[in-house]
Amino acid sequence: MEQRVCQGIVDDAAAICGAVVAELRLRKDLVEPENGSQELVQAAVGGSIASPKARRDEAGRRLQDLVGRGVLPDGPGIERSVHLARCSEEVGDVLQLGRLPPPELWCADVPLTVENESAGLLRLLLDHEPRRSLVRALRGVGHEASLQLAQERGRLRALADLARARQNLATLASAAARLRRESDRGEVLRAIAEELRKFGFESAILLDEPEGLVLAHMSHKRPVIDEAMKLVGVKRISELKQLAVEASRQPLLGSVLSSSEPVIEVRSHSLLRAIWGRRAPHAVREKLIDLLGLGTSLLAAPLRGAGDAALGILVAAPQQRAEPDLGLLSSFALQASLALERAAMRQHVREQAAVIEGAVEERTRVLRESNERLLEADRRKDNFLANVSHELRSPLVTMLGYTDLLLAEKMGAMNDRQRQCLQVARSSGKRLRAFIEELLDFSRFELTRESMTFQPFDLGDAVAQALADLQPKFLERRLNVRQKVARGTPPVLGDRERILQVLTNLLTNAERHCRDGGKIVISAQPRPGFVLISVSDNGTGIPAAHMAKIFDRLYQVGDVKDARSREQGLGLGLNIVKSIVEAHGGEVSVESEVGKGATFSFTLPLADMKKQQAAAS
Repeated sequence: MEQRVCQGIVDDAAAICGAVVAELRLRKDLVEPENGSQELVQAAVGGSIASPKARRDEAGRRLQDLVGRGVLPDGPGIERSVHLARCSEEVGDVLQLGRLPPPELWCADVPLTVENESAGLLRLLLDHEPRRSLVRALRGVGHEASLQLAQERGRLRALADLARARQNLATLASAAARLRRESDRGEVLRAIAEELRKFGFESAILLDEPEGLVLAHMSHKRPVIDEAMKLVGVKRISELKQLAVEASRQPLLGSVLSSSEPVIEVRSHSLLRAIWGRRAPHAVREKLIDLLGLGTSLLAAPLRGAGDAALGILVAAPQQRAEPDLGLLSSFALQASLALERAAMRQHVREQAAVIEGAVEERTRVLRESNERLLEADRRKDNFLANVSHELRSPLVTMLGYTDLLLAEKMGAMNDRQRQCLQVARSSGKRLRAFIEELLDFSRFELTRESMTFQPFDLGDAVAQALADLQPKFLERRLNVRQKVARGTPPVLGDRERILQVLTNLLTNAERHCRDGGKIVISAQPRPGFVLISVSDNGTGIPAAHMAKIFDRLYQVGDVKDARSREQGLGLGLNIVKSIVEAHGGEVSVESEVGKGATFSFTLPLADMKKQQAAAS
């Protein structure tokens, strides 16, 4: 109760009744709301003599002294009607504050009520005997004062409720934010308990598991929980899952789970009996209620998830004397339900992710092992292919050598038919040797492609060497071969032997598809960061239907009409070219028109000499 209100009541009463001194005495719980005492205390002093502040304080002290010595009555059990009494001479001492002669005084006590309860009294000291009209005025003053006190008390209560509601909303928003952050169910349960304690509740959570309702968490301190578990015969918290309660066998728990009300009040004894059953007889329940500070009744809120599925029960025990805010608890229970459902969904996602991850790891392991077996088989195949190619090449060289000796008649003269047969044998042997050479090139590349050595080298020298190696073939078929590689072409970076193999394969391919007396051009054109190398011929060309597969392994066009087309290779040369160029970070392409020839092009990176020199130093 504010001092200005009490002082206003005293001043108004003194002015209306002409009191020398007026005093307002109220219950202590009205003056100090946090104090529940029913004792009467002085709230304000006023009057015509004690109006200045110094006199008012002194008058208040003297009046309290008179009450303490029993000269003036005091106590909460005053009558509801105005009490009039002649004052003793000792009361006249109060008037000495105004330095006036002590007249004959009358004391008028006006009872005050708030909400039909005695709130205190308004005491007036009069310097004349009150008349009947004054008694009626005193009653009216008491009624108005009671109304003012009730109105002020209501206003203060409304302000306190508003402040408490604001604080609760802020705390509820903070609790909701914390619950949204938690992902593990254990952390969510701990957060629910800690946030509810801020609202003045101790709590416990029963979760609906496949085994039944399980006591999953309690907000009390660990020693208190351990002592409570001993009372019901539980040694470890982990044993609680074995004591799950089926809601269908406990009507109280089943009704809470299925209730449409957000919060239900239940008796402590009934809830403990439903949870623990025979483990908690009446004497044990009394000890549990005293140990956990539960009181006679508890609040239970059902926790529900999506589709109104039951998640469990939130049990809250108010720890304050004030009436609990059921709306606040209902809102918090909704937030707790959402948090528990999110935690369950995240746990399910984690479990599914673990299953998928395990399956992926197992599948990856199987694929890795299969890949290693395939690589090992591929290496064995390559070794076998290289060995077989080498073993086939050695006797074939001998056979061709003796065929050349016979055709040169170094072993004696022969007739035309014998010479014709030997020429066919030599032609077939050369063709077979070409196949074996191509097979050897492929096997060498497969065996050594992981050990390429990248160094700067002069592209013009490599082109000249490739042309020199194939010069006999070009002369034999009277091919016009031109080289367009400028002397200032910058060095390229790569494995020289492999690039030489690329050039040889492309030139051999061009020679194979050219007619006798045809034309082959090899050129190199520098570009920013790389060099474009092209090999062109004016041979039979490649049909458009074969362009997309021309670089595939073992693929042959097979439909050209020139007689030389029957001397095709195994279809490995262009595949080797593509693999080597891509291993160098380049690209290979082809352009062709049937009857006009083809142009094969590939790129190689330029060598940065400054970087090479810095790396070498």
